[in-house]
Amino acid sequence: MIWSPYEQKYSLMLERIQNKFLRYIYLRLYGVYPFYPLSYPSLFVLGMVGYDRVAVRRELSVARYVFGVLRGRTSDAAVLGEVSLSVPDQYVWRRRRPPLLHVPCCRTNLLKYSPFVRALRTLNEVAQRVDLFHCTLSEFTLNCLFVICYGKKSDYIQK
Repeated sequence: MIWSPYEQKYSLMLERIQNKFLRYIYLRLYGVYPFYPLSYPSLFVLGMVGYDRVAVRRELSVARYVFGVLRGRTSDAAVLGEVSLSVPDQYVWRRRRPPLLHVPCCRTNLLKYSPFVRALRTLNEVAQRVDLFHCTLSEFTLNCLFVICYGKKSDYIQK
């Protein structure tokens, strides 16, 4: 959660380190190193060991932290001071459903891909699926994983 690179080369570096570690864990669990001649793909090894990709775990941890601050489970006045609700007028409700949380306007890529802004975007997507102020942590985590892994609600509607 501390170091959250948005550049592709740094994310790939972290994924490579995790893949090497997961192959070692696979060796310890099943007694076979998933290398030549088996050549198991990394996603297969991830599933067999029970891990998620680094990017998914990072997005989930930041979103859960901001969710905890919103619900009052975590005390962080600086983060709570940055979170603001989006309050639209009545005309907007007729056109489309507005987001729950206000995402700040970003002029630089550093701010656009910062962990806090990404967490706000993820929380807005999850808020279209469940009520953030009433759902349990496990329900939030499942919906958040769905949004992070599969995309926006408009692509995958759950009824």
